[in-house]
Amino acid sequence: MRRRTVIAGLPVALAGWPRAVRAQTQAHVVAFWPFAEGDAEGRTLADAFHAALREQVHADQPVDDRWAGADRARTGLLATELVAAQPQVIFAYLSAQLSAVAALTKQIPIVFVGASNPVRFGYVESLQRPGGNITGFTLYEAPLGGKWVAALKEAVPSLRRVTLLSNASTEIRGENLYAEPFRSTAAALGIEPLVLKVETTAEIDPVIADLARQGDGGLIVAPGTFSEANGDRIVALTTSHKIPAVFAIRRFAYRGGLMSYGPDPVETVRRAAAYVARILRGENPATLPVQAPTKFDFIVNLKTARSMGVDIASALLAQADEIVE
Repeated sequence: MRRRTVIAGLPVALAGWPRAVRAQTQAHVVAFWPFAEGDAEGRTLADAFHAALREQVHADQPVDDRWAGADRARTGLLATELVAAQPQVIFAYLSAQLSAVAALTKQIPIVFVGASNPVRFGYVESLQRPGGNITGFTLYEAPLGGKWVAALKEAVPSLRRVTLLSNASTEIRGENLYAEPFRSTAAALGIEPLVLKVETTAEIDPVIADLARQGDGGLIVAPGTFSEANGDRIVALTTSHKIPAVFAIRRFAYRGGLMSYGPDPVETVRRAAAYVARILRGENPATLPVQAPTKFDFIVNLKTARSMGVDIASALLAQADEIVE
């Protein structure tokens, strides 16, 4: 694996308020995750969150991890339980977890990672001044829909159609967050776009089999709880059917997906832990700006490209931050 340049991010401006939450050595912090307990990716992110929070607060700072997986019913049940426990701060990873807890409390401070377009979803009043009990860090925003198409077309110039695999956590009022830039970029590149919503694991196989039958097709896997839970299955199917795919979630490029483009979640989780610490010390989430990622990585799995017979141009490889060989 070769490491290349890092894409720089945005400056941050922070503001405080009179103390409303007092920092305590044993402050009750709950972290709400969209992974099954014991999941390797979830554990990596949880460890990063724990370590960063303890650096900021206290070496013995406890964190109560709750693991919901991709189960909606379990997510709702755990949200009810953890809100009833009245923690000092709730940390919510991804939209499904944020949505579940935000519906139950307007008092407990919530720091999220991964909720896209939080203003349009109604979680905050504005990015610079959230105005309520919720603030945090976005991971994925709408323009990425166009970037994923462009990367796929550059990697596979013969591409004639591309499917954006959508799920409930990537939709706002029934429309996929990435659909507009996805469609406009595809049209500009002469590619036929299709946004396809899937709800269950069983729906994945026929989607990819259909792409294989049609030929000259590619797949974009939008991020979200569904993709986190089913990414390995999608990687296996796209590689076996030789379907070029772009993932938002970087680990799936390491595991055999052709490419990924997106932020580093570990870095963002650590930044979120700093917000949790600030709230424990008395700052108001209403005045802590929602922040965008500071770093995006483009990862190409050259081994997978070769197995698919995809000859990725040297110009595109030169743009990669990492090449998996």
